[in-house]
Amino acid sequence: MKHWPLAIKIWFVFAALLLFLFLMVALALPSLLKSFFTEQTYAMIRDAQQQLNVVSEIFDQERGHIRFREEEGGVEIALSLPTDPEETNGDSGEQSIGKFESTGYVGGPAIGHLFMVEGKSFFLNQDRSLPESLTKRLEQEAAAQVKEVETNAIQVEGQTLFYSISKTLNGGSDVLISYAWAEYRNEMVGTMFRHLLLLLIALLLISSIPCIWLARYLSHPLTRMERQVNRMSEGNWHESFELGRRDEIGKLSRAFDEMRQRLLRQDETQQVLLQNISHELKTPVMIIRTYAQSIIDDIYPRGSLKGSVDTILQETDRLMERVYELLSLSRLQYVSAREAPHQWFNVDDVVRDTVERLRLRRPEIHWVVNPPSWRMRGNVDQWKIVFENLLDNQIRYARQQIAITAPVADAGERVIEIRNDGPQLDSALLKSLFEPYRMGAKGQFGLGLSIVRQLLSSYGTQIEVSNEQNGVIFRLVLPEEEIA
Repeated sequence: MKHWPLAIKIWFVFAALLLFLFLMVALALPSLLKSFFTEQTYAMIRDAQQQLNVVSEIFDQERGHIRFREEEGGVEIALSLPTDPEETNGDSGEQSIGKFESTGYVGGPAIGHLFMVEGKSFFLNQDRSLPESLTKRLEQEAAAQVKEVETNAIQVEGQTLFYSISKTLNGGSDVLISYAWAEYRNEMVGTMFRHLLLLLIALLLISSIPCIWLARYLSHPLTRMERQVNRMSEGNWHESFELGRRDEIGKLSRAFDEMRQRLLRQDETQQVLLQNISHELKTPVMIIRTYAQSIIDDIYPRGSLKGSVDTILQETDRLMERVYELLSLSRLQYVSAREAPHQWFNVDDVVRDTVERLRLRRPEIHWVVNPPSWRMRGNVDQWKIVFENLLDNQIRYARQQIAITAPVADAGERVIEIRNDGPQLDSALLKSLFEPYRMGAKGQFGLGLSIVRQLLSSYGTQIEVSNEQNGVIFRLVLPEEEIA
């Protein structure tokens, strides 16, 4: 999956999430629907039973009784009321309220009723009667029932029967059992489940449209940036990465554009530097060749063989110094300072030794040397390179004085400051002074300070440069764990 395009990954994640939700719903939904429609079935049974109980309660208050007469296709219910003999001429006062052919809800379950009156059982609808064995079982359960109304379910030959037993007829002397089979519930569960599954499938298909759009929306700018990076690799530095977005992709595009601009500046500087290097190296090579050819011809440009050979050696040293700087920078880009052998050494000794070796380059410079008394763990030769390059830069620009001090800093920090009273740096140069091939007014190759930053970064040391009223200051901030 890690090799798939980003758009496919995003769509796959969304599709997998929706499919997971779909499966969870598909597994949980039948049980939820079954529970819901079971409760609905019980409610319909109780409502249908309540309709008959209400009639019973009204006439019970009048001290009447319900009478049942079996008729073809059903049971006729008659209500027997106490009447005045003079008004009825001795009749019993029995009044029929009609024959019930069916009970139940339109579109709901078919509900049957079983009356047990004066020891006899009557089905309100013969077409919904129950087997004799089941009828006897319900009669036994009704006889043992303590509460007025109870609901329950029973399995009969693989089918479920829901029923409610009510002992409220005729003041509790008679029993009404209302019941319904589970076909209605099962049918409703199946229908609802099929409809909801179709709805979920439709939602899955519809939701894939915004998923695909989002995948394209996120991957398109990355694809565009990829094309621009490929153009950069071919030397086309001038097309901007800016996408006009404020999200994470927009931040990434701005970071790429800043990198492009730095690389563009570095490329331009490097082109100028290569021209300077070619000129700088060409001159000593031509001098060496000319002097060597003259010596072969017994001609001594410096008046003597020794003077001419000394000139050749000086130009050779100049070439070696430049080549060494180039090789040092290249090596530092691939080899960490942590790979060099480390030892504890006195910073004071390294600083003073470096000052003594460089002092004679400009004897008129006044030096203020108050280096720190710390002991530091690291590679001595690498730290010598750091101080050599920094002090060489100070000697090149200082007017009268160079100062090396170690002021008291915040807790946990150790600072070394190197000042010179030379001209202040341009604000543009301050930001890029430590980049490779960046040179000041009197710079040579623009590699010395870049080497310094490479070495200090490997030791976790920060270097800062800023202008002061009377010159320029370099600050080295060392981590506490590197000091003893």
